[in-house]
Amino acid sequence: MNAKITFIASLLLACATGCSPKTAETTQDPADPVMMLRLRITNTLTDEAWARLYSGLQQNPRCCDEIWFSTGITMPVMDVHRQHVERLLRAKEDLKALGIGTSVQFQMTIGHGDTLSSAEEWEAKTWTGWTGSTGVEAKCCNCPRQEGLLEYMREMARMYAQVKPRVMWIDDDLRYDNHYPATVNSRIGCWCETCLADFSEREGVRWTRESLDKAMAADKDLEERWKAFNIESLDRIARVIAEETHAVSPETKMGYQKTFSDRDTTVIRTILKTLAEVSGQKVCYRAGGGAYYDKYHPADQIIKSMSSARYMRVLGCEDIIDSWCPEIETHPRHYGSRTGQGVLLEGFAALAYGLDAVSMFVLDNGEESIEVQSRSMLRPLHEGSEVLHQYVRANKGTITAGYVVNAGTGDLFTLGLRGVPVLPGKGKCLAKLEEKEVKAVNIYNQPSSVIQAFRDRLDAAGAAPACCISPFIGQVIPRVDGDGTLRTLGLINCRIDAQSCIRFRLPALREDVKTVCWRELRKDAVMLKIERDEAGVAYVEVPEIGAWNAGFLDFT
Repeated sequence: MNAKITFIASLLLACATGCSPKTAETTQDPADPVMMLRLRITNTLTDEAWARLYSGLQQNPRCCDEIWFSTGITMPVMDVHRQHVERLLRAKEDLKALGIGTSVQFQMTIGHGDTLSSAEEWEAKTWTGWTGSTGVEAKCCNCPRQEGLLEYMREMARMYAQVKPRVMWIDDDLRYDNHYPATVNSRIGCWCETCLADFSEREGVRWTRESLDKAMAADKDLEERWKAFNIESLDRIARVIAEETHAVSPETKMGYQKTFSDRDTTVIRTILKTLAEVSGQKVCYRAGGGAYYDKYHPADQIIKSMSSARYMRVLGCEDIIDSWCPEIETHPRHYGSRTGQGVLLEGFAALAYGLDAVSMFVLDNGEESIEVQSRSMLRPLHEGSEVLHQYVRANKGTITAGYVVNAGTGDLFTLGLRGVPVLPGKGKCLAKLEEKEVKAVNIYNQPSSVIQAFRDRLDAAGAAPACCISPFIGQVIPRVDGDGTLRTLGLINCRIDAQSCIRFRLPALREDVKTVCWRELRKDAVMLKIERDEAGVAYVEVPEIGAWNAGFLDFT
C-alpha cells in the first residue's frame, strides 16, 4: 500500500511540474541535432554493410539524431565515389523513416598519414605527396597546390553534395603538420618542388629545401611568411570544396573539424572565414583530440570536454560559428576501447560546459557483429539520449557559471572535484580564485576541510548560484539565465561508486520553485522537494548518483 501511495504522490507531483517518474521518449529534430554519429566508409561501402548497421539503428532509433556519412580516407577512381553516392542516397531515405538526419564528412583532403591509409585504394593519385623539410614524402597524403588534387576535390564535392547534407564537414587532415612520415623531424608545411617554386616566385628568391630551412633558423619573419603561404595552400582546398558544395546544394552548411591547439588558431580562423564567405551562412566547428580509451582514467574525457569549452573562448569567431560540437571518439573502434556510458558521460560534460551538440565516432570498422555494436554502444546511447536532449532544452538561453583561476583545464577539473563550480570557457564569471584559495579548496583527501574552506569562501564571495554543502567528489556545473537565475545544476560523479545524500544550497533559485526534477543518465526521473530556511534560501538533496554517471536538476 505504501508503495502505491508513493507512486501516486510521485505521479501527482509530476503532473504539476512536467517531470514523469518514468521518462518519456524525446522527439528528435534532424534540423537541430544534439547527438551526431560519424561513420567510416566501411559502414556504407556495400549494401550488406549498410543493412547490418541499419538494423542496429532500427533497434536503437534514439541513439543519434543525425548520421555523418564518410567519403573515405583514400583516393580511389571516381567511379567508386559515384557508386557510393548512389548508396548514400538510398541510405538517406532509410534514415528518414527513423527520423534521423544526414550530414557528410569529407574525410580525406590532404590525407591523414601513410600508416593509417596505405593499405587502401589510391589509384587516382598521380601527383606529388606531402613532403617534409627533410625531403621525406608521405605517399598517401597530398601537396595542396597540385592542380590534379584540386580537380579531384571539386569533382568529389559535386558528387557528395547531391546527398543534400545538412552540413558538409571537412575533416582535420586539412592541416600543415602530422602527415606521417613526411612531418617527422620536419618544419611545418609542404616542402615539395611545387611549393618551393611557388614560394620562391612570391619571395623573389630561389629557395631550395636546404637554403630555406637554414634561412628560417635565423629569420622569424621568413618563417611566418612560409607559414602563411602554407595556410593559404590549405585554404584553397577548403574554398574549392565549399564552392562546389554550395553550387549543388546551396542550403548545405559548411563545417570544419580541427583539434583545439592554440598554435593552429590562424589556420582554423582562416578556413572557417572562407567557408562562411563562400557558403553565405554561418559555419559549424568540431573541436577535439585524444582521450580515446576507457583504459585511461575517465577523467581525461571530462578534461577533454573542458578543453573544448576553453577553446571556445580562445578561438572566438562567434560572429560566424553557429554550432560548436566536440569530437567524442574511440580508437581503435573496437568493442574493448570505450563503453557507451563513457561516451555519454563525455557528451554530458561537453554540453554542461557550453557546447551545443556532440559528434560521436564510436562504431567499429566492421570487425564486430551488429549484435555486439548494438548491445555495447548503440543501446546505451539510445537509453541516455533523452537526458541529453532534455538537458539541451532546459539550458536554452543559459550560460555556465563558475569561478576562474589561472590554471589549465586539468587543474580546473581537480579543483572542481570538490564540488566547486569552475569555468573553463565562456560563461558567467562568479569571481577570480586566488592561489591560496585554490590550495585551500583543492585538498583531495580531506572532504571536511574542503567543505569548510568552500563555505568560508562562498560566504565572502556571495556569488555562486549553487553551493554543494555535503561531501561530493565530482563536478558541479550550474547554468544561469541572463539575470543570474539558476536554471539547471549539472552533476558528474567522478568516483567508481555511487554517491548519496548530496545536499545543495541554492541562493539563485526562483522563489516560486517548490519541487525539482532530478534527471540522471539511463535512469528514471525523480521528483525532489525544495526546502527553505528562515531567510528563504532554497536547499535540495539529491538522493543518489551512480558511479561515473551524470545528471542534472531541472528547475525550468
